[in-house]
Amino acid sequence: MMGAHPRTSCRELFKKIRDFNSPKPMYIHINEVFFIGNQEKFQTNSSVHSVNTRNKHYLHRPVANLSYFQKGASYSGMRIFNNLPQSITSLKNEKPQFKVAL
Repeated sequence: MMGAHPRTSCRELFKKIRDFNSPKPMYIHINEVFFIGNQEKFQTNSSVHSVNTRNKHYLHRPVANLSYFQKGASYSGMRIFNNLPQSITSLKNEKPQFKVAL
């Protein structure tokens, strides 16, 4: 891909690309569109408890002790959705507008 010798260390090449540790935009888009299409399967914090908090619109992430579960698509998708700006998450009921904003 970079035209480097096969025995060259990848560390410096990844620094040049600056893409090694960044999340993939297509993965994020597909994952979040899945969440919007299947909202009824996920709970928000306001549906779990009755305390009126600033994070009540966030998706409720279940307690997970296993890193295998935490690294999975479902759990990481909830984390990504909760980190989206409020202007985008407020469009979760309008699927076409959400896709454009995302």
